[in-house]
Amino acid sequence: MALVVADHCWIPGFDGGYFGVDVFFVLSGFLISRLLLDEYDARGQIGLLQFYVRRLLRLTPPLLLLLAVYLVVAPLIWPEYGLSSHIRDAALAGLYLSDYGRAFWSVPTALQHTWSLSVEEHFYLFWPFVVVLLVRLQPRWRIAGLLGIYLLATAWRMFEYQELGWVATYFRADTRMGGLVCGALLALCLARFTGRIPERAANVVGVLACGALVACLSLGFWRSPSSMIWIASLAQWAAVGLLISASVQDSWISTALSATPLVRLGIISYGMYLWHYPAAVFVRDLLPWYQTLAIVAGFATAMATASYLLLERPLQRYRRNLVFRGKMGAAHEQNRRPLLARENSVAAM
Repeated sequence: MALVVADHCWIPGFDGGYFGVDVFFVLSGFLISRLLLDEYDARGQIGLLQFYVRRLLRLTPPLLLLLAVYLVVAPLIWPEYGLSSHIRDAALAGLYLSDYGRAFWSVPTALQHTWSLSVEEHFYLFWPFVVVLLVRLQPRWRIAGLLGIYLLATAWRMFEYQELGWVATYFRADTRMGGLVCGALLALCLARFTGRIPERAANVVGVLACGALVACLSLGFWRSPSSMIWIASLAQWAAVGLLISASVQDSWISTALSATPLVRLGIISYGMYLWHYPAAVFVRDLLPWYQTLAIVAGFATAMATASYLLLERPLQRYRRNLVFRGKMGAAHEQNRRPLLARENSVAAM
């Protein structure tokens, strides 16, 4: 998330910060697949209705709060676009259609960042059914199947870039599924190696992952052909490396991501992602980057904290009632809490 904010605030040297979205997709695919697989292991089935209700309660209320404030404020600070344009943009974001809106019609504008939420939501619509099919296979065929899906998704992204170009490829859900599937593949593989990865190996993987991410930031300029053809895949596997390293409790990456400030930022990272972009669009043309960053970070943190305390945290209590809490589920939940905290910290990076 920090990489994306740096990019949107036009900080020099962070032109490739948009690869933070690729890290986010891998993390999201990993977490959702882990939740679904854990539920299947605990219950022998996956509650599809409960899954969709939990996702709706997690993503939609904070988004609707942003859109309500946007519809009040946007006509005042961007009157040149007209009220109908603001209503259209809010509708696209609220219906999770920003990805295809950006790809084919270059809308929405000040809500452009909601395209990644649209990609995530489209993934949620069909992925539980894929997991239901996967769990019926033997473990080795599950991995082979997911690897095949990942390779097909990656090939599709490369093909569509050659056919339609950068914008139509970068924003669309069907061309950005590779990162989400990559995270799901990691969730399946990592479950087989829990507690078996040496700390030294985790440290090596973490260092290599950080190096790969730095390479992405250095080489992956906006709209460069290489970014869509191969650097996006490098960013995905850098995220995989970070998660593998974070899964080992005493690794360097795990220790760094367990720092209290990062954990707290991870808790409100979704809200910060929602609120930072409209502020950045408004401020960055008026002020130098360092002032833009200070204002945007302060505003996004304040709004995300308010959203979390007043809206998201109360809804968490209801969402927890929808999660299986039997003996197996409760024990598994207890074991996963440290890892989830570090994964939240990855989201805040």
